[in-house]
Amino acid sequence: MPLVFLSLPPFPPPPPLSFFSKLKPTSTTASFTFHLKPPLLSSSTAVSAIGPDGKYYPNPSDDDPPEAPEDSMHGVNKFEQIQRQAARARKLQEEEYEKDLPVFLKALEETEDSPASVNGDDSGDDLFGEIDIAIAMKRQEFIKKGLIKPRPVKIPDPEAEIPDELEPDEVVDLDEITELQGLADISDDDEGEDGIGMKSDFEMGEGEFSNSFDLDLDEFGKTKARIVEPKFKMTLAELLDESKVVPISVYGNLDIEIKGISHDSRLVESGDLFVCCVGIKTDGHLYLSEADKRGAVAVIASKEIDIDDTLGCKALVIVEDTSVILAALASSFFKHPSRSLSVIGITGTNGKTTTSYLIKGMYEAMGLRTGMLSTVAYYIHGDNKLESTKTTPDAVLVQKLMAKMAHNGTEALVMEASSHGLALGRCDEIDFDIAVFTNLTRDHLDFHGTHEEYREAKAKLFSKMVDPERHRKIVNIDDPNAPFFISKGNPDVPVVTFAMENKNADVYPLKVELSLFETQVLVNTPEGILEISSGLLGRHNVCNILAAVAVGIAVGAPLEDIVRGIEEVDAVPGRCELIDEEQAFGVIVDYAHTPDALSRLLDFVRELSPRRIITVVGCGGEKDRGKRPMMAKIATEKSDVTILTSDNPNNEDPLDILDDMLSGIGWTMQDYLKHGENDYYPPLANGNRLFLHDIRRVAVRCAVAMGEEGDMVVVAGKGHETYQIEGGKKEFFDDREECREALQYVDELHQAGIDTSEFPWRLPESH
Repeated sequence: MPLVFLSLPPFPPPPPLSFFSKLKPTSTTASFTFHLKPPLLSSSTAVSAIGPDGKYYPNPSDDDPPEAPEDSMHGVNKFEQIQRQAARARKLQEEEYEKDLPVFLKALEETEDSPASVNGDDSGDDLFGEIDIAIAMKRQEFIKKGLIKPRPVKIPDPEAEIPDELEPDEVVDLDEITELQGLADISDDDEGEDGIGMKSDFEMGEGEFSNSFDLDLDEFGKTKARIVEPKFKMTLAELLDESKVVPISVYGNLDIEIKGISHDSRLVESGDLFVCCVGIKTDGHLYLSEADKRGAVAVIASKEIDIDDTLGCKALVIVEDTSVILAALASSFFKHPSRSLSVIGITGTNGKTTTSYLIKGMYEAMGLRTGMLSTVAYYIHGDNKLESTKTTPDAVLVQKLMAKMAHNGTEALVMEASSHGLALGRCDEIDFDIAVFTNLTRDHLDFHGTHEEYREAKAKLFSKMVDPERHRKIVNIDDPNAPFFISKGNPDVPVVTFAMENKNADVYPLKVELSLFETQVLVNTPEGILEISSGLLGRHNVCNILAAVAVGIAVGAPLEDIVRGIEEVDAVPGRCELIDEEQAFGVIVDYAHTPDALSRLLDFVRELSPRRIITVVGCGGEKDRGKRPMMAKIATEKSDVTILTSDNPNNEDPLDILDDMLSGIGWTMQDYLKHGENDYYPPLANGNRLFLHDIRRVAVRCAVAMGEEGDMVVVAGKGHETYQIEGGKKEFFDDREECREALQYVDELHQAGIDTSEFPWRLPESH
């Protein structure tokens, strides 16, 4: 590489040096430094200004100013360039407008003249109406410019052909539309039935207001929020890592993208992960082919299965037990939604649903968007309702619903924690903040086996209460199981107690007044005394109100919000629900399907001092047989007339269920049938009467038709349910609708001379 010396002492030229000798001199007698310069770039490179005498002679060009950079903008700054571009765009737009103007004019010539709203009237919120007005205004502008001619005014032709007469149905529809629009004309000659001229809605006397303009102020201004469905996806490898699942073996591509999770082959969608779970009645491994056909791309199983013959499954993961990891997989896939919600879990045999509604109302009174998962319905928040399929949704659905809530701004969630859901691990990955215990009585022993196992399943909710700073326990200390539930979890977690009878509780009633239309209760709390007037009926609902108040005290809710939220809940579907068709007797439909719930319900009805209590009750098929005689015994002891019937017999013979129920009063089906020829209602030892019918529709209608002034008809067991399952078939059936239809037909039966109070009511042939 050629080098140029910038300085050189007056010595003879040195011998040629190697590259290394340039870096380090080899002479031991002289020490000097080499000043190296970058290699020559071209032959035109300036020559050094060192003269022969070794002095420096500068080049005159060194004093010249630096050369200006090339002007790439051609003398126009950035803002001027933008202005020029905008001017060119406007010019192109004007040219395009001139080109298309004939088309615009032709289209506007065919439109109607501007409506009255163009001249200043309110056009409303109709989007298409605003578009029509804008077109009409443009037409006016072109008419003024003389570009188009105004349309001549149409004069109706009196001799025009009269349109055909409307059909009767069309006349009715037109009348209804006219009435709704408030355009119906009332002639001065029209008179009412009493001969007095009728006033129009606009002719109001002093102190009078038109019913046509009544406003529901509770609903005024409310708009239903738009619920957005969130989307989730991750690779199978990421899901296994996030959920901390350790597989036994893996096959295929773990980088396959997962768009959903399902353990029900009927619900699988394209891109889903199918988890094969072994259930009580079936095995998910048997439905791999169906899941594959529906679009599953990966499978997690606990048995060796072959995915080579599948259409779309690209990966297989084998684990020890799929049911154990299902909740963790779902929580991880949906980004652990319960961590962003304040979750209140309610467990116990009775009162969970009503307490859920009350707590939801209270939280919303505090201004929190609150969702709910209950036996009756699922709510994202507010009035955004989804149909409920189970008290506690399965592990995948519960996480999916919570993710939907969190995505749509829900801040708190109230949910029923059933013994099934807790025992099956559906709630394992839910981060609860508050645990509520209502009561514990006999139920679901067909599933749990013993009362102790049933109680242990319920207590799993309280075992999650471990953080004294965040968690709270709410317990009914009237129940003998209260100490057991309080002991679960961390004993340092604060406990708020409530009770109907125990005055040592934090929350208890000072005074209770019950009626058929409302419940008034004075509640003592550590923060003060509350006066609550509720539309919920019965002493058992007072206990549910106390549970909700205790939750409010635990979270520090303002007392006025507690009262307002509870009073907002007028009724809970199928929970002591009144059926009112202006009859002279009361009809109540309730979900009471356990001995304790039925006993509490009938005790409340007896407090109302009715002339007679007529009760319809049944027991479910293929479930706890031990409670069947107990239910019949309670009903016959606390009712004047009891009608035993079926209630979702499933695949069990309804007559066998009734036979089990009769054992509660010491009878068999043969004993009952002895009375069939002579007495529809055999007298019991206590003087009350009994009737059996395996068809629930007949039983419900008979009970309603028997009702007389002062009676109370109680239809128990189904409540909000709208189906009857018999022989594997699920058909529509609603106790509330059956009661209403029966009440509507009672007058017809009486007009036919049938005394429905003395023997079973049967529909006429015409019905």
